Amino acid sequence: MSHLVLPLQEIGEIFQGITLSRYADDNGRPERVVSLSDLEYLYIERNPSVVQLRLSNLERYRIKTGDVVISNRGTLLKASVVTDKLEGSLASNNVVVIRPRPIVEQIDPVYLAVLMRSKWLEQQLATLYLQSSTIQLIPISQLRSLKIPLPNLETQNKLAKLFLATERANRITLEILDTRNNLSQFTLFQTLEGQQ
Repeated sequence: MSHLVLPLQEIGEIFQGITLSRYADDNGRPERVVSLSDLEYLYIERNPSVVQLRLSNLERYRIKTGDVVISNRGTLLKASVVTDKLEGSLASNNVVVIRPRPIVEQIDPVYLAVLMRSKWLEQQLATLYLQSSTIQLIPISQLRSLKIPLPNLETQNKLAKLFLATERANRITLEILDTRNNLSQFTLFQTLEGQQ
């Protein structure tokens, strides 16, 4: 089965987030900032940190609903979709934003986030990583030229739903394990305290 394959730059506008240290100012305006630590799940769920910034034009760093925020430095292969709740937040400099644009084939942002988290992409990127002694980095220019397979929208939606269901199952499993651990700790505590 053949798919449309496009460079990432044709799928969406791509831009690096704002360098916070350059514009941080205690007298600046408080802004919500999405960073690498917020990319835990396929949808950004955490409330982002608030940073006071002074810059006349922050609009170019603002994220919109449906944008895909990905890591390109540090912990690679993390990607999440922006929800309505985070519209207007800023992207930090440790992430890159992909804003899907209308193209011949539509794109499901969750599919794009899934692809950006995938083992398949990890294999594609293996030769692109620039490694220093402290941090891994994928240059934004390399991301722009990355070839992205685009199956039809129905297939994208099915893949997105599959990975969302898998993520939900993983979270439930982790919650069950955490509950069992807490019960075990409570039993240990009760047993030891009951012996005194």
